[in-house]
Amino acid sequence: MKYKIFVIILFVFILLYIYLDNLNPQNVKLYVGYGKFYETSVSSFIVIAFIFGILVSAIAGLMVDLKNLIGNWRKGRHEKKLQEFKELFDKARSYALRGDKEKAVDSLNKIIRKYPEMESPYIYLANLYISTKEFENALNILNQAEMNIGKKEKILLKKAGVNKSLNNLKDAEDNLLEIIKINEANISALTLLRDIYIEKREWENAYDVQKRIKKFVKDEQEQRRFIGLKYELIFDSYNKRNEVSEEKVIKELKEIIAEDKRFVPAYLFLADIYKKIGKLNEAGRVYGRGYTKTGHIIFLLKMEDLYIERGDPGVILKIYRRIMDISPKNRLIIFLYARLCLRLEMIDETIDMLNSLIADGVDFQGLHRAMAEAYIHRGEMKKAVDEFRRAFPIEKVYIPFACDICNSKKEEWEDFCANCFSWNTINVRTDEFLKSNIKDTTDIKAIYEMSEWDREEQEEENR
Repeated sequence: MKYKIFVIILFVFILLYIYLDNLNPQNVKLYVGYGKFYETSVSSFIVIAFIFGILVSAIAGLMVDLKNLIGNWRKGRHEKKLQEFKELFDKARSYALRGDKEKAVDSLNKIIRKYPEMESPYIYLANLYISTKEFENALNILNQAEMNIGKKEKILLKKAGVNKSLNNLKDAEDNLLEIIKINEANISALTLLRDIYIEKREWENAYDVQKRIKKFVKDEQEQRRFIGLKYELIFDSYNKRNEVSEEKVIKELKEIIAEDKRFVPAYLFLADIYKKIGKLNEAGRVYGRGYTKTGHIIFLLKMEDLYIERGDPGVILKIYRRIMDISPKNRLIIFLYARLCLRLEMIDETIDMLNSLIADGVDFQGLHRAMAEAYIHRGEMKKAVDEFRRAFPIEKVYIPFACDICNSKKEEWEDFCANCFSWNTINVRTDEFLKSNIKDTTDIKAIYEMSEWDREEQEEENR
């Protein structure tokens, strides 16, 4: 059938040629340059042009078909290669999952030699070495990956983590900066770089990176870190470099408090500044406001020191008693009040308060230690020894602090947890029996403003 169609087309074409040749007997000249030309009939010219067009079309079609053929061959070869790679990689992973690390490592090394352009075997092998803390081997594999496939984000990020584990912080920093050049929105790289700057106490660099993170991550945790780094910049500028005045620090700390009214470190640093410049009354007010907003006992402890040093312990005693009137079930406050009474050598009231806690079923080492010390003041050594036995092993502090995020223990309050790089997370560690409602603090500011010392200070200022 195909040949019949071809013969018909050829016959029609010959008839067309004869017809055109009869209609156009004259010749035409086809110039090809430099005065040269070819002379032929119009019909012959048309036929030649037609045949030339067919040849060009046939060659073009052949080239397209050849290109498709080569493409399909390459695609098939690539798919076959990927399938072979997947089978070998799955086998290597199965060795690792079965706990046969030696075979897994050997298989992965063979895969890397056979498929040096594949990224995943390098990462997987590096992770195997990292899991057994063979960081140098992991770093060597990642360096090999970088040589074979170039600077890829995953490879560089893994290298940064390994370098950090090896304490090569400068190398880790360089790795992360390279990632950020490739992709400025790589949050993993930005957060790790920020943490390295925090570890190195390069607060300005950490603050700049945190500002970039905030552009991409809008959550409360990152906002807290931003405020924490802002606080560290102020603290560092004032305490270590003496670059700013007290007035400027006070203004900046108040701005932080306005941003986060529960940011304890800013209140305490602000109070310290007021104490340094002799405004003890203002320091007391800051402690009061801080406790009002946060309910954190560090403010009560700071007020104890402030008023006792001032020679007016009656103010802090009045504050504790007012809080206990508002919240009589707050066992933590009762214990802190008993501890303050012990500090002021109000032994009878100390023992009464501690006995009330014991009667409520409260039992912890700090309580028995305080009771033992009270009995020593009374001279009742036998009872003191019994209480010390109950307090054993004796802790360095009455009530330990801990980080709310990582639970790392602290002997005293700190503004920053170096274990998890968090600010404003150190709180008193209270066991179930000491849990209390810390919201009953709304009148603390009014209590402070009613104090005798406050009125004396105001009179002095008015004079």
